[in-house]
Amino acid sequence: NNNNHQSPRTMTMMIFSSTASRNLGALASRASSRYSSTLLRSAASTLVSSNATTLPCNSPKHPISPSPFTSAINNVNNTQSRHFSMAMPRRGFPQYTIFGPDSALAIRAILPQFKRAGNDGVSVERRGKLIVEFIPRNNTGSGFAWNEKTIFSLSVEEVGLCLSQLPKNTVELSHPTYSTAAGDDEGPSSGVTQLAGDAVEKMLTIEPGEGDTMTFKIDYMKDGVGGQTPPGMEGLPSTPMEITIQAGEFEVFKSICQTSIPYILGWNTTMDIASAAAISRGISGNNQMY
Repeated sequence: NNNNHQSPRTMTMMIFSSTASRNLGALASRASSRYSSTLLRSAASTLVSSNATTLPCNSPKHPISPSPFTSAINNVNNTQSRHFSMAMPRRGFPQYTIFGPDSALAIRAILPQFKRAGNDGVSVERRGKLIVEFIPRNNTGSGFAWNEKTIFSLSVEEVGLCLSQLPKNTVELSHPTYSTAAGDDEGPSSGVTQLAGDAVEKMLTIEPGEGDTMTFKIDYMKDGVGGQTPPGMEGLPSTPMEITIQAGEFEVFKSICQTSIPYILGWNTTMDIASAAAISRGISGNNQMY
């Protein structure tokens, strides 16, 4: 019967179609599963990458609380940092030192002394100075004998003279030898003042040399003869001493002299105060000259 029975060829085609349908369904299911898995892995990778940008590379998975010892050290360091930042230094020691084979040369500044002027003013009571120090080398050849140094103080006019004459001409400066009882930085510290006939002078000589070098020399002299012992000094002085500096070192010396003049005069300090007062008067509308 054609209605109830199908031919073998028809049955074979139906079986083949059913098998193909199952295979296609399996392939589609596996492809869908792989696509879903790929999407999940991509989302997970994105999540891990996003988290990785917010965490340090070597950070542990679980945060570790610091030990009490580490916390104590951090507290001490933070306290010291706060104290240093809040407490500004109140003293400075500007100094430039040149070391030679037999002696050293140091330049430092002494700032002026100020006094009150009127009800709210300030003025210079005593000018500052530039101090030139000659330090001999120790007898052992190692280091320098800073307690045996010889100093020469330059007034602001003497600093100007050095700037105007050097490096073309030789500069010779002489000071009488006297004690430091009056507060000066030169002379022996024994309290002995210069007496009549004690014509011993401290002589500073700055002489240009070959190749733009400059030689600084200090000595105690009497009647043109060096190597003298100043009054009040026990034993033999370490003078004469000299040191030759190079062209670059002399340029630093000149720059120090030029920039130090307003400071040792007290000019910049009083000018800053006067300028601030003038601005305050201008803002308040009280521009009275004085």
